[in-house]
Amino acid sequence: MKEDLLFRQLSNTILEKYKDKPVIKVITGIRRAGKSFILRLIKQNLQNDNISSDDIVYIDFEDFENINLDTPEKLYDYIKTSYQNKKGNCLYLLFDEIQELNGWEKCINSLYSSSSMNCDIYITGSNAKLLSSELSTYISGRYIQIPVFPLSYKEYLLFNKTSASSESFMQFLKYGGFPGLSKMNYDDDSFKSYIQGIYSTVLLKDVITRNKIRDTDILEKIIFYVIDNIGNIFSAKRIADFMKSTGRALSVETVYNDLNALQGALFLYKVPRYDLKGKKLLETMEKYYIADSGLRFALLGFKDTAINGLLENIVYIELLRRGYSVTIGKFDSVEIDFVAEKSGSRSYFQVCYLMNSEETIKREYSSLKLIKDNFPKTILTLDDLPEANDDGILRKNLIEWLLEE
Repeated sequence: MKEDLLFRQLSNTILEKYKDKPVIKVITGIRRAGKSFILRLIKQNLQNDNISSDDIVYIDFEDFENINLDTPEKLYDYIKTSYQNKKGNCLYLLFDEIQELNGWEKCINSLYSSSSMNCDIYITGSNAKLLSSELSTYISGRYIQIPVFPLSYKEYLLFNKTSASSESFMQFLKYGGFPGLSKMNYDDDSFKSYIQGIYSTVLLKDVITRNKIRDTDILEKIIFYVIDNIGNIFSAKRIADFMKSTGRALSVETVYNDLNALQGALFLYKVPRYDLKGKKLLETMEKYYIADSGLRFALLGFKDTAINGLLENIVYIELLRRGYSVTIGKFDSVEIDFVAEKSGSRSYFQVCYLMNSEETIKREYSSLKLIKDNFPKTILTLDDLPEANDDGILRKNLIEWLLEE
C-alpha cells in the first residue's frame, strides 16, 4: 500500500545541512522506523527544488523489481550507465536498505571516489554495523550518520491528527511510535499484530540470520527479560543467573553476544553508568532501553507497573533524537536517571511518573541536589502541576517537555 508522504522535519534538515556536500549520508534505524519514508521525502524535496527526475536514482533493495541488481558490480554498471546521459549533472543516489546487497561497501566507496561521475549519495540501513567495521573500512571519515527513530510524541500527534492530552500520551506510551500504526484499525489486536510483525522481521533478518544465532529460544528469553526490566540496572551475569534459576544454563559470554546482536539491529540501546565523582564510565551494571515502547506492549502486554520504565525509555530516545549522548549518573550510592551531554554542555534529568508522596519528592530532589555544578537539572513528571523551580532544580511536565522545540 502506498504510504502518504506526510511531513517529517528530518528530511528537510538532511537536505539543508548536507545536500551536495562531499559526505555519504547514512540514515540508520530499526526497521519500520521511517527511514524509507524519509528517503522518499528527500526524493520529493529534490524534485521540488527543480532537480530533474532523470537526475535521481532511487533503489529499494528489498523491492523484488530490483532483484537483478544483486551484485555490487551490476549496481555500479547500472549507475555508470545512468550517468552517461546526464551531461555532467550531479546524480542523486538514494539507496534503501543497502545492507541487502552483499558487498555494497566497495560499490558505494567507488561511486563516492569516482573521478568520472559526480554523485551525491544517501543510503539507509537497519543495522548499526553500517557504521562499524563494514563501512568504516572503506569510507572512514567520509560519511555522516543520521539516526532515525520511531515517531516522537509530537510527530505521533501529527500522524494521528490528534492533539496533546493525557489520553493521547498514554496511547503513545502503550502503542509506541512506529509510523505504520497510523494506518491500522484502532484496536489492541491490530496494533499488537503489526508490531509483532516488525519484531519478527528484525529478529529473523537483522539478529538471527546476520549473527548466525542458533539457540533462538534463549535469545527470545533474553529479550523478554530485558524488556521486562526497562529502567532497572542489571548485568549480563544477572541475566545468566536468572536463566540458570529457570533451568536454562548459559554463559555470560552468550548473553553478551545476544545483547550485542540486538544492539546491532538497533532494537536495544545499552546505557552505561557514569561515576560523577570519579569522572569515569563504569564497566558493569548498565541499563537497556528499547527502540520503541510499543515493543513492550506487543511482546509482554501493558501493565501499570511498567509505566515508570517506559517513561524513562521515551525520555532516553527523545534525548538521542535531540542529539545528546546519554549515560546513567552515579553519585556515591545515588542514581541520576540521565546525564545528557551535547556541544560541551551537560543536563541532568530525573524521570518520575507521579510525585505523589513525600518519600518520592525527597528521593527525586535529593539526588539532583548532590550535584553542585551549574548545569541544568530537571525533574520530568506526569503530574498536572505548574512548572516550578526549587533551588535551581526545574520540575516540568513530561508531555510539555516532549512538545518543546
